[in-house]
Amino acid sequence: MTLGKDTFDLNKGEFADKVARIIQNFRSNSKLIGEPKEFVLRCCRLTEKWGKLATDPEVEVYLRNIDIAGGRKIKMISLERGGTKQPVPKAKLVDALYPTKRIATAATPEEKHYNTVKVAMRNAIHYQLKAFRDSIALPTICALTGKKIRPGMKTDVDHTSITFSELADRFVASHGLKYSDITLKGPPTGKVFKDEVLWQQWVAYHLEHARFALVCASGNRSKGAGGYITPEDLYGSFAKEDPEDLALDF
Repeated sequence: MTLGKDTFDLNKGEFADKVARIIQNFRSNSKLIGEPKEFVLRCCRLTEKWGKLATDPEVEVYLRNIDIAGGRKIKMISLERGGTKQPVPKAKLVDALYPTKRIATAATPEEKHYNTVKVAMRNAIHYQLKAFRDSIALPTICALTGKKIRPGMKTDVDHTSITFSELADRFVASHGLKYSDITLKGPPTGKVFKDEVLWQQWVAYHLEHARFALVCASGNRSKGAGGYITPEDLYGSFAKEDPEDLALDF
């Protein structure tokens, strides 16, 4: 099963047709509202490429004529917040949610669970990133590139000193846990820890230890995670569990 099939109960062709109808039924520069907007955002939140922007409460969804190679323009979905615009090509969105079987089966159950937990942890502290962004007076200087950031420029809130991934790993390890020990509940795009106390402890831990900087989006994309990789043993294992006893989603 693919992520798209699990979430929407649509096969790849049905999903592609639904996205195509949304694009075809609205004119260029139209702002999507209601069910079409929510469907697009729900799709994008499931992806690594568009997930961060799609979870922003201020993001809007438009249809734009986007320049592509050869001087042509193609009407496609665009996620927009302030001066930030992220085109969402239909084919790439379909590929992200309906990857080939080779890719879909490459990750172990532990790796898949680890990724889902990390997404939930990032969603939990999104409000902290927004609060920091709102506190910055422009213009300011990008900590990564040294460029002056002016109103309307594409920016990200970057974790400085310690990456988000390392903070999350330190929190899990400090409680004597593995990622496989953390049970989740909730819908696919809004999962939280089943252990509400642990959830609040994570939010407080991140608030205490995270340090931020407003940076140019292009510089942040180039920097990546700074080479940090989560230790494999922190994933944990489901090998000794009875599959019928596992309850990761509620």
